[in-house]
Amino acid sequence: MPSLKEQLIQVRKRLDVLEGLPRYKESVEVFHPLRTDERALTRNIIRLHGTEYQLAPLDHEELEIFNVQFPKLLAASTSIARQIQLQRVEDYITAIRAIKHWLHGVAFRGLQPGDSELGFQWIRPQFTHDPNAATYRKDWRVPLAANTWTAFIGTGHNIAYTVGKDFGIVVTHVTSHVRPTPFVTQFQTNVHRAQLSPITMRSIVIKDTRRRVSVYPLPTLLIMPTHAWFVQLLANVGGTEDLELGGLVIGLGRALRETTPTWS
Repeated sequence: MPSLKEQLIQVRKRLDVLEGLPRYKESVEVFHPLRTDERALTRNIIRLHGTEYQLAPLDHEELEIFNVQFPKLLAASTSIARQIQLQRVEDYITAIRAIKHWLHGVAFRGLQPGDSELGFQWIRPQFTHDPNAATYRKDWRVPLAANTWTAFIGTGHNIAYTVGKDFGIVVTHVTSHVRPTPFVTQFQTNVHRAQLSPITMRSIVIKDTRRRVSVYPLPTLLIMPTHAWFVQLLANVGGTEDLELGGLVIGLGRALRETTPTWS
């Protein structure tokens, strides 16, 4: 029979082997390329926020560009934002088709399009309006007073911001970078002619423990070129919120490249 010392050595060796094995395997959601027969590509009309929009078709080349390049815009493989993006792929493709129709059928060319080609990218602050500076936003921060609705996008209280003529925006989620607890508790928006019901943020928050941020999945918002858009926020406790809009800007290359917006 092995001595106690030999038994302990064997146990130590087994522990060393076990410690070298992965304790769990994370599931990483992957992007599944869209097919031409899917509803997001076959329907011709959508109705959103009480308004009907015509949808332009995407040809095989345009769909291939989307399938190849959209994954390049996805967030990190283990983030909550990535899961939301993958769940809203049909919303993104529908928004591209709606904005393509609005812009008279201009060809979709994905990332880094030409001046008169349609493309997409992340929502940078400059594509929205800062009510505190009376110009385009430089960042996502906004000071909130306790128990008071505060304009986040727009030119003032209940005065909408008019989106530029060469691009539209689709919003699927927002992310608060305030730690440990975000200040925002309600989110209310007007899109075009529709005033949408306020959203209670605490009931939909998902904590991204890896990035240490709070992510809020929103009902998909589509803001077309030249349409009015207003967002206001409510907080129970005053403080400076840092609320990043998640989704896509879809527009002509000349608008996507601007760093000092001509439409502000």
